[in-house]
Amino acid sequence: MVSSKAKSHCQCAVCCQPFFSEQCIEFIPTNTHSVQATIVATQEVQGYDGVMQGGLVTTLHDSAMLHCLFNLDITAMTASLEVRFHQPIPIGQTLYVQARWVKSKRRLHWLSSEIWCNGVLCSSASSRFMSLCDG
Repeated sequence: MVSSKAKSHCQCAVCCQPFFSEQCIEFIPTNTHSVQATIVATQEVQGYDGVMQGGLVTTLHDSAMLHCLFNLDITAMTASLEVRFHQPIPIGQTLYVQARWVKSKRRLHWLSSEIWCNGVLCSSASSRFMSLCDG
């Protein structure tokens, strides 16, 4: 089962096109509060030789957390995002991306995300998203 997304998000250059890998990213719900995806990053997202560019790592976290909210039927925009880089993320190897809802209060939603390669945590992130007003 693939996570649903807001109709207004169908033009996204990151999630709706093969941006990070040769295929579009499919975020799969792992339970009510989390999603995951598996990708193999291509040369197009390379920064230094053989590793993913840091801004694009941040974009991948942001996308995963947004899809986690879509899984909860929440349409929101990023309010803040903090990323930690633990290890360089290699190009051409299988990456596991996970995002998890932490809590919500009124229109704010807290989430976390991790990117793993070969059982090693490469990057982690935490964010706050703000729900969009209807209409």
